[in-house]
Amino acid sequence: MADDLPRSMGRLGATFGIKGYLKVQSYTEQPENLFDYSPWFIRRRGEDWREVQVETWKPHADGYIVKLHGVDVREEAALLTGSEIGIKRSSLPPASEDEVYLCDLEGCTVIGLNDVVLGVVSRVVDQGAAPLMEVSPSDYTKGKGPKRLIPFVKGPIVTALDLGARKIWVEWGEDY
Repeated sequence: MADDLPRSMGRLGATFGIKGYLKVQSYTEQPENLFDYSPWFIRRRGEDWREVQVETWKPHADGYIVKLHGVDVREEAALLTGSEIGIKRSSLPPASEDEVYLCDLEGCTVIGLNDVVLGVVSRVVDQGAAPLMEVSPSDYTKGKGPKRLIPFVKGPIVTALDLGARKIWVEWGEDY
């Protein structure tokens, strides 16, 4: 990547207890891998990233909870609920040849059926059976058109990917 801005790798959830802990939703393939990276950056939608330090974390029920340095009470933690967790791309190990970091899809131009430019990947959300690329109108579409959620499924939907050229080809029509 040309820049080293943090890439969204998870999200802070609800508060847990009274000592400033927060539930964590990890977007990494192995959820606990999120805790291998430091530093973390967090932001609420529309705000700038800010660096935070993980003080401690632990498994809890079917997920994880985290305590951030300087967040010592429930009320302070509540202010962070819903924040994205970002990791600088340079902190991540290289992806293998047949793998891709979902964060590397952000900023790629999406080209649909009949070579129609559908927009640019503004973010990727991985919350279900397949990651969803949020494709927003771009300069190529003159800023017109709807936002789309397109599953990142290699083969039937994503037919080609060229990260060097920042392009993704999909079996997806303008009217889908």
